[in-house]
Amino acid sequence: MSEGSRQSLSGTSGKPRRKRSSQSTRRGSNQLVTETPSLWLKIARLVRREDGGAIVEFVALAIPLFIPIFIYLNSFSSVSANEVIARSMAREVLRVYVISENDGAARNLSSSATQLLARQWNLSPSEMASLRTHMDCSHFPCLTANGRIKLTISFIDDQTQREVSASAQEHLSPWL
Repeated sequence: MSEGSRQSLSGTSGKPRRKRSSQSTRRGSNQLVTETPSLWLKIARLVRREDGGAIVEFVALAIPLFIPIFIYLNSFSSVSANEVIARSMAREVLRVYVISENDGAARNLSSSATQLLARQWNLSPSEMASLRTHMDCSHFPCLTANGRIKLTISFIDDQTQREVSASAQEHLSPWL
């Protein structure tokens, strides 16, 4: 490297530049006095720094957006769990109905099975009070050979006040 290029890199005097320290110096009456930056200056520098600013912005923007999502997911999970219960109840109650000897016994047994399953799967008292069943038969009486029986169970979900409904269908054998 030539002498001229060294001078242009290091300054005009040819001496390397000294880095500034956090302390400044000044010459007073025949003595060297050092000053440290005040505490307020240090705090002001820290406040002006943008390290961690993205985290604060993310938290400030994300929390208001996530709260409605959590509320929705909570109500969705409650309804989903109750829909699974309603589907299972409809299938089980209809099985009880189909294996009964006659329509009268089938109605009594399916009603008892509905209440038993509601207690077993921990439906609340208000959900049990709103529990409704609807039987739709292709033939009369329902337990007739080659007939179809559709059972629909519905109740009102306590948490969302939404109606939960599920159906199950059985085809009876032609050789009853």
